[in-house]
Amino acid sequence: MSFRRTVASELTLWLSIITTIIAFVLGGVYTYVAARSVTTRLITEANRTADELSQVLVSPLFNFDQTAAQEIANIYLRSGRVKGLFITAEGMGEVFNNHVKTLSSLPRLSRKIVKDDTQIGSIELIFNDNQIALAKNRALKTTFFTVLLLLLLYTLSLSFILRHILVKPLTGLGERLQALVDGSFSGRLTPLPQKDLNTIVIAANRMFEEISSQTKTLRENERNYREIYNATSDAIFIHNIDGTLLDVNQTMLDMYGYTRNEIHTLGEGALSGESPFGPKERRVMVARALAEGPQLFKWRARKKDGSFFWVEVALKEARLGNQQVVLAFVSDISQREQLEEQLRQAQRMEAIGMLAGGIAHDFNNILSAILGYTELSLKQVDDSSKMFGHLKQVERASLRARELVRQILTFSRKQEPKKEVLPLAAVVSEAMNLMRSSMPVTVKIVQHLDSHSLVEVDASQIHQVILNICTNGFQAMPESSGTLVISLNDITLPEDDNGDDLELPAGKYVILAIEDNGSGMEKAVLDRIFDPYFTTRKSERGTGLGLSVVQGIVKKHQGKILVESVPDKGTVFRLIFPVTGKPRTLGGVHTVTADYARGQRIIVVDDEESIRHLMKEILTQAGYDVEVFADGLSAWQTISTFFQEIDLLITDLTMPGLTGIELFRKVRAVRSDLPVILCTGYNEMKDSFRGEDVSACLQKPVTVQELLLTTAKVLKKREDTR
Repeated sequence: MSFRRTVASELTLWLSIITTIIAFVLGGVYTYVAARSVTTRLITEANRTADELSQVLVSPLFNFDQTAAQEIANIYLRSGRVKGLFITAEGMGEVFNNHVKTLSSLPRLSRKIVKDDTQIGSIELIFNDNQIALAKNRALKTTFFTVLLLLLLYTLSLSFILRHILVKPLTGLGERLQALVDGSFSGRLTPLPQKDLNTIVIAANRMFEEISSQTKTLRENERNYREIYNATSDAIFIHNIDGTLLDVNQTMLDMYGYTRNEIHTLGEGALSGESPFGPKERRVMVARALAEGPQLFKWRARKKDGSFFWVEVALKEARLGNQQVVLAFVSDISQREQLEEQLRQAQRMEAIGMLAGGIAHDFNNILSAILGYTELSLKQVDDSSKMFGHLKQVERASLRARELVRQILTFSRKQEPKKEVLPLAAVVSEAMNLMRSSMPVTVKIVQHLDSHSLVEVDASQIHQVILNICTNGFQAMPESSGTLVISLNDITLPEDDNGDDLELPAGKYVILAIEDNGSGMEKAVLDRIFDPYFTTRKSERGTGLGLSVVQGIVKKHQGKILVESVPDKGTVFRLIFPVTGKPRTLGGVHTVTADYARGQRIIVVDDEESIRHLMKEILTQAGYDVEVFADGLSAWQTISTFFQEIDLLITDLTMPGLTGIELFRKVRAVRSDLPVILCTGYNEMKDSFRGEDVSACLQKPVTVQELLLTTAKVLKKREDTR
């Protein structure tokens, strides 16, 4: 098991080593002092012994008693104090010598043996130094055990002190730091009584609080950025420069239909289509972003289910840390593409409507001449003649053509939408007459109009609803061949069931059902057919009005639309409208007849020669004094000169030069009571003359009866107000 070094162990070890060294140094000093003290004491004893021996040997040596001298010497040697002894005497020479070869740490002492001031001999002594060695050993043992004991006590005490004063706070600090690393921000260090250590604790607690606050802020910011990253409506891809996918946001996963685990296993071409939207082109666009800067382009992307959709891609180089990456922001523009296509379709429809309106306006001028001269001819031919019958056929055909032109103007929105109380069967019949001409002859139309109930509707909008549903129906038929069944029936919703889940109030209703035997719809498609911009058609077949608009029109008429569909069998739309009791009265009973001419002077202005001459002939035959003009400027010159003599002005609205509205305003400026009748191929007078005092409006083509009756009414009203 490896030894874990800690601050406490390090401090204890080093302090113990230092203490041991100091103790041994002090022990050495102590041993030296002890040895020195013993040596000094032994030297003193040696000197005293030498002096003593020199006195004792005086007698034996003076008497030349060598044996006594030797005995005395052996006595001193046996005492242990003397280690070596050498005695000489005058006249005897060497008296004693024990031949000691070992050295002593004590100095060799010599003394003279004197008798009556005469030297009779000498001695040399080597003293035993064993006591010095013993003293040193005792001192060393004492020092060793003392140091060992002190070291043990010191280590234990130091370890205890360090553990409570230093180790425990440092351990708490370490544990708190580890908790921070593990993500725990709760808890603080306990204050310490030691001022210096408590300063560290206070600083550490402040650091913990700051780190905790900053970490929480960073995590909150990261969470916010991650939420923004995943909540953005754009799909975000992060690639390194070699094309490896590093990360995507949640929008990308939702947009393409993948899970996060699947996205990193995709091949290079999994999210792209074929050329020019394949992997090769993608690499080219990435290279451009790196070389030229941000790139913005349209791309055809592929989902997990294999379906393709249009996206707009913004590529941009960026750096994430030290890594160079390419960011791709991808927007799903399939709805925008669909809207743009619908806008283009609407613009085409508007252009067609404008063209249809212009053609209808010119056709109205032609019909005006045909219908007017036919009526004049009928008055000049015997009603029993064959010619009368022929002219009647021309008149009927002209009236039918007039109604057809009015329907075209209504469909092209050149007529003002308005609700009227009408038989719904008549509105349906008009719509189907228009529909018949636009359908393939392979589509059979079957009508069962079994209701004559009145409804308050805008005929133009109902026409559009029927045309749209019928168009959807025959386009759903294989090879545009099949049957459309149009039926109309009355129903009554009783008071007690409140419409039987139809969310309609009780009462009388009429149901218009349009059924086809086309391809039908799956439930997933059926659930979305009223969503704005939803379509299953190919772009080349157009988008039509849109069933969301159809639903809106039906709701504005307080109605309900129901749909049933079976795949491969067909679809039926049921439109339910409330029944209106009586038609609204749009005007009072006429109190004037067409025969009201008394030679009144009338000015007729029209740029169409056939129309102005027709009006002159009709009005002249009726007894009016008529003068015609081809433009507004020439008419104004006459009116401004003879304005008091003129009884009525009839003018076309659309003319080159001075238009009908400009002529009307000039006339009103000089004579406010002069009656003015405006004629046009459109029905826009209410918008053009809103707030103006126009006497009457006539929409071309005008019949003889309509012209004479309107003229008589305007003139009589003028006379009545005088």
